[in-house]
Amino acid sequence: MDRRQPTLLNYNNSKVKLSLIGWAFYLKMFHPIRNLSIIPIVLSLNNFEGEVDMVGLFIMISISAVLLTAIIFLTVNKTKKKYLLKENIPSNLGLIKGVPADKILVKLEDSISYEYTNQVKKRYLSDHPDITEDEYEWRLFELKRYFLLNSVMKSVPMFSPKVDAVWHEMLMFTKQYETFSESYMGGMLHHTPNLESDPEPQQRAFFDWIFSQLFEITQYTWQVWGDFFHYPLDAGLLRTISSLSDEQLKLRYFRVSSENEFLVDYLITQLRSQLEKAQDLYLTNKKGKFERPAIYGDLSGLSMMMVFYSYFYFDEYWNYAKEYAYMNN
Repeated sequence: MDRRQPTLLNYNNSKVKLSLIGWAFYLKMFHPIRNLSIIPIVLSLNNFEGEVDMVGLFIMISISAVLLTAIIFLTVNKTKKKYLLKENIPSNLGLIKGVPADKILVKLEDSISYEYTNQVKKRYLSDHPDITEDEYEWRLFELKRYFLLNSVMKSVPMFSPKVDAVWHEMLMFTKQYETFSESYMGGMLHHTPNLESDPEPQQRAFFDWIFSQLFEITQYTWQVWGDFFHYPLDAGLLRTISSLSDEQLKLRYFRVSSENEFLVDYLITQLRSQLEKAQDLYLTNKKGKFERPAIYGDLSGLSMMMVFYSYFYFDEYWNYAKEYAYMNN
């Protein structure tokens, strides 16, 4: 009876060695425990002499690949579940310490009744069975931040489809939404979806600058809003700041009410101060130098970098900014 011998692979072949060593490097790069040393593995492979069962080798590599993929998948999902827990949502909308937004925050929370948001949640989760309650609460959290921005900025495009979906669900409860809008804004807060696949750069830049002055940026913030600090601020705005009074800036760019007047003054002061510091820095360091902050938390320090490169290097902004800004974490 003819018994087929296993197909043998001459391991002394340099291409074979390189392939297996390459697999070892793959394990090093993508295994969750990346500090696993591969030097002993590579040396062992390099010093091995003889023949290898090619079918067995293929099966071994295939099984290893499946197991590795499963480990990575489970690790990523475990991490995702951990940071998406609603218990990890920052209090007070994650406002940065020292930001004078207490009055407008209280007004926002008082204007959205628990009964209303609970109705919205039930309907949203029913229509989106793939979304967990925890993730819904994170989306609502970011929507409330967006609403707060609407109370101080004259124009706030919606840059997140995920956040916009919750806003759209709120609109389905027409009377409750009208009551909320009237109580919070003194009039209708109109739904303004962003229909462009790519945002208008300077609108997005002003959104990023204001957002970073007010709120801590979380891992989920990066996920739903996309990249921050990617576009330069309007050069025209920066060049007219010195010539415009506070009142003129308020009329042109901000909404002002008794609840947010201190907050608007704070933002104007921040913008003037950062521009003055940028001009002073340019006198001593034409290319600028900034500390790279943590990935999450208070990233208001990056707004100074944003002002500097927007003002002095508008056309080359991202060439410089990418050294400090983080892409979609």
